[in-house]
Amino acid sequence: MYKLELHLEGSERRLRNTQRLITGVLLLLVLPPLFGTIATVSASPNIGLLRVSDFLCPREVLPSSSFPVSLDVEYAIQSLPDKATIRGAVYDANQNSSPLWQSDPTLVSNGGDQIWNFTLNAPATEGFLNLIAYAYFLDNGTWTYFNNPVNGPGVSQRTVEIGETASLNVNLGAPNVAVTVGGSTEQTSPFGTATFSVPVSSEPSVTVPALVELQNSTRLIFVEWNDGITLPKRQVQMDGDMNMTAQYRIQYLLTLTNGSTVQEWYDRGANATLSAPTSGLAPWPLSAFGVTETFQGWRGDIDSSSPQVNITMDSPKTITADVATNYQPLVIPAILAAGIAATIISFVLVQASSRKSEEDVVETLAKQTAPETDPTCPECGEVTEPEWAHCIRCGAALEGADLPKSQVQS
Repeated sequence: MYKLELHLEGSERRLRNTQRLITGVLLLLVLPPLFGTIATVSASPNIGLLRVSDFLCPREVLPSSSFPVSLDVEYAIQSLPDKATIRGAVYDANQNSSPLWQSDPTLVSNGGDQIWNFTLNAPATEGFLNLIAYAYFLDNGTWTYFNNPVNGPGVSQRTVEIGETASLNVNLGAPNVAVTVGGSTEQTSPFGTATFSVPVSSEPSVTVPALVELQNSTRLIFVEWNDGITLPKRQVQMDGDMNMTAQYRIQYLLTLTNGSTVQEWYDRGANATLSAPTSGLAPWPLSAFGVTETFQGWRGDIDSSSPQVNITMDSPKTITADVATNYQPLVIPAILAAGIAATIISFVLVQASSRKSEEDVVETLAKQTAPETDPTCPECGEVTEPEWAHCIRCGAALEGADLPKSQVQS
């Protein structure tokens, strides 16, 4: 019994040894290729994406000035180890030697964005500065970058103008409209634009009219700028030549005459509904006598006999409502009024004629009853006789004296 158990125990030990031997042999066969694969993976770049996501800098700066720059690099790790070393650099493309700026080596993991904000110095002379930015990763001790659209690109270029002034073009789409930039005002050209020379890096105010009256019953209403700002007066940052467009909506005037004249503005393309009663009382004071009007139709920029019409405001419109007026209720009152007026006029004329006759009689009687007065000397006032040729008091000659012919001849 004991011998059998010992024999079995020895067999199990030999079996375990055999299993260990087989496992060791398998490990010797499998591990070398596995280690070789890991070594190969670790030796190759483990970063799958490294591209310049954004490279921001002003479009124009002053000579010898410092200007801000922002470099945004997007990255993603594709294998173990889950880390990579990257850096950013910016060069002058015209003098591609040493970098104008470069970051310190940065250790990143997983994926995300690395953003560097820094400043560069502009040249002292006017011209153009061509910048090129790189997103590098460290590959076996060598800094390199992806120059393909799959993993990158890890390079981007920008051009910065070096100058004192920049051009600001303001487009309104309408000629002869005042535009103010800073303290300068210009009228838009026949093409609807106004151009200003503005110092670089300044922030001038730009003002356009909120309402522009045009000829032919047309006007413009300011809506917004092309960048979405809804105020007609605003500030702008002059970091280079700039084009601005003020967006306006067009309105047309509708002039409607129906007894009186009514005017209303409509946006271009809007619909206007015109309604008129088929019949009704005329305006006061005719309505007080029962005078009525009957609608006949519309004329002008629309021709229709329908009391209600819809029109599209694609241009200024002038429309008149024609009505027929029924004056029959005025006939009897007019006859009565005419008779009363004739009676009153006749009465007035008779009274005037009677008063005139009385005045003539009074005047005639006054002349007949007026006492005769003796003539007097024009010089001293002495009462004279008709036959005197000279005043007996002062000797003055008397005119109109009734002298004998003998005295007149003498």
